[in-house]
Amino acid sequence: MNFCGLDVGTSGVKAVVFDEQGTQLADAYRAYETEYDPDGLRGLDPCEIWKKTKEVIGEACAKAGKIDALAAASFGEAFVMLNERDEPLHDIMIFTDPRGEEEFLRAARDIPHGEIARVCGLPFSPTYSISKLLYLKERKAELYGRAKRVLFIEDYVGYMLSGSAAVDYSIASRSMLFDARSCTWSGEMMDRFGIDRGLFSRPVPAGTVIGTVSPKVAAELGVPETMKIVAGIHDQPASAIGTGLAAGSVACSMGTSECLTPIFTGIFQPEAIMRNGLSSEPVWENGKYCTLAYNPSCGVLVEWFFRTFAAAETEKSGPPFALFEANFPKKPTKLMVQPYITGSGTPYLDTHARFALTGAGLETTRFDLYRGILEGLALDQYLNLELLRAQGVHAESLTCVGGGSKSRPWLQVKADVMQLPVSTPLCREAGALGCAALGAVALGVYGSVEEAAGSMTHIVDTLEPNGEHREFYKEKFEEYRTLHTRLKSGG
Repeated sequence: MNFCGLDVGTSGVKAVVFDEQGTQLADAYRAYETEYDPDGLRGLDPCEIWKKTKEVIGEACAKAGKIDALAAASFGEAFVMLNERDEPLHDIMIFTDPRGEEEFLRAARDIPHGEIARVCGLPFSPTYSISKLLYLKERKAELYGRAKRVLFIEDYVGYMLSGSAAVDYSIASRSMLFDARSCTWSGEMMDRFGIDRGLFSRPVPAGTVIGTVSPKVAAELGVPETMKIVAGIHDQPASAIGTGLAAGSVACSMGTSECLTPIFTGIFQPEAIMRNGLSSEPVWENGKYCTLAYNPSCGVLVEWFFRTFAAAETEKSGPPFALFEANFPKKPTKLMVQPYITGSGTPYLDTHARFALTGAGLETTRFDLYRGILEGLALDQYLNLELLRAQGVHAESLTCVGGGSKSRPWLQVKADVMQLPVSTPLCREAGALGCAALGAVALGVYGSVEEAAGSMTHIVDTLEPNGEHREFYKEKFEEYRTLHTRLKSGG
């Protein structure tokens, strides 16, 4: 059998087809435009997403010969409302779009933060779907009144392919309207915010067959009419599946942002969620969760560095990774970097935090600074690992995917700072592979998500930590863990 993993992102959509062993057979990609506004509004055209999604599915199927099942991974929070003719009523607002923040803060004024953490497994934040829903309800009342469905990107794609509306637990949980323990829509939160639960798709575990591709769509795309549409999952746990789910290993996605996505049993206590900003997101079965420990300033910080300190090389032929890796300092630096070029993620959730550098002198080269930035990124995620350990979630190794995982010096810095083995899989399209694994489970090829992940993922390289650097980085980390507080207070 062949399984298609669809990875729907904020800048484009990719379809990748795999066989039962996880061998990649075909892929296709289309980019789409993000609509920017001077006030920070960021929107996507749902019709454009659907058009490009159809194109990549058709192309990938033509290359692979057939697709037996398809599942989609998508970014969380974002949604689209459809009218009675299944036409989109508005643009898709990305989670960083500020629309709805005012409405959310007003509506949530009397809701204890602990109640949101207890019910939804989420920290108090205006970044979740409820903010945009309240914005549409209050400021676009006429459009909101015409809505017959509210679909997240995952179930929007599934619904357009099959006519069946079902959303997996992980994506539903990003709404702040979902009960993370019972894995059902929360009547308590719906009532609190005045939202009609009848607008939403039925929640199902990831890997559930939700329907078969409609004959009309099958004919348009050239896919088999028997192709099953399977409930996908949030993009980060999809990547975690695609790294193999080995015992003791934590997935680390190194893209525009960086995210650690451990899978564990049992929801975090509300106090820990509120204190550390670490959500408890239900995944493919009741009682099993993931959390997102992230820094939004990963790849974007490296790109900024090259534009600023290697402008000539970057303008000529793109980021000069080869040059900087050839001149990569062999020893750890004494530089201390706060790697927040676009604000911080967990645990601070500080949108005003920015890049900071201490310890530079006349002897500091741009190659030293490059290594210092990579050290800062690794130290920041080490901070998150320590917070996870305090919650009983331990990491014995990391498995890294994404653009940053192509850099061996970067991976070695990560291994040395965290003193953990760091591995990379053969397939770098971890999100798509994770969805293909869900399809394989749905069609009975494997008995569990864990079995499918372990069978379809193949680790090809592992870097061991350099013990000589253990004590140096241990001391550096103790200084780093107080850096944000000191900078924020002006100390």
